[in-house]
Amino acid sequence: MSDTATKAATAPKMEFIGAIHEGIPVAPERLEACIAFYRDVLGLTQIPRPAALDKLGTGAWFTDENKRVQFHLISNPGALKPGPEAKVEPAGRHTAWMIDDASVFRARMEALGVKYDEIGSLIGAPQLFVIDPEGHTWEFQEKPKG
Repeated sequence: MSDTATKAATAPKMEFIGAIHEGIPVAPERLEACIAFYRDVLGLTQIPRPAALDKLGTGAWFTDENKRVQFHLISNPGALKPGPEAKVEPAGRHTAWMIDDASVFRARMEALGVKYDEIGSLIGAPQLFVIDPEGHTWEFQEKPKG
């Protein structure tokens, strides 16, 4: 057993109780396109961003109608980001969100003309993927029934 593993076995244990937000770096020149994506494609509502953050750069914050999730767009030209030519990469860096109904996701993307990918055989349930204008992969999975 490694020294870190030995120490970890007796260290106080953290308890995770939920997510706070997803921080998403975007290039300043694509901020407006990303704002439109999160507002129009994902159907999120833009919420106030603390003015104190303006000294760090521009950005935009979003939440869902039930205020369960938040997406924080951070306009930082120096941050590592995939870029607009990125492809869906289920085995790469991405975040998965649980949604109520996968058929609604499909219908929304099709109504908006937004390309999405679907994998149905990896985990036994549909996994739906979409890419934002900055190249970030987002996965959506339907809430298990029952």
